[in-house]
Amino acid sequence: MHRFLVQLPETEFDPGRMVFPNGVVRVHGKVIAYPAGGDRGSPAEALPGEEFVFVKASPAEREALLHEDPATFFVTPHYANAPGVIVRLSRVDPDALRELLVEAWRTVAPKRLVKAYDQSAM
Repeated sequence: MHRFLVQLPETEFDPGRMVFPNGVVRVHGKVIAYPAGGDRGSPAEALPGEEFVFVKASPAEREALLHEDPATFFVTPHYANAPGVIVRLSRVDPDALRELLVEAWRTVAPKRLVKAYDQSAM
């Protein structure tokens, strides 16, 4: 996840501190995504070693994902008011995850970066 994200313009991976002990990916200091898990970021039925990531998402996108595929996209009580969704990495389609990560980057990146990214993709 973070290897892909750091390829987007001006993103950085912070290996972790107290708030994000497993690291966090940011653009201009704003959070895009970070590993979730433990008691706060895993569902009760999580398997040992299963991996999850919290990804920034708009309220509309979050609701659509939760409705579309609740086994892959979910929130725990700790994340009920957080601006994003938790993704079960063992179930998510890699292209869907990439699209979600790019959209998360787009929502927090400065407009000039988004414009440059869009122009380079053409």
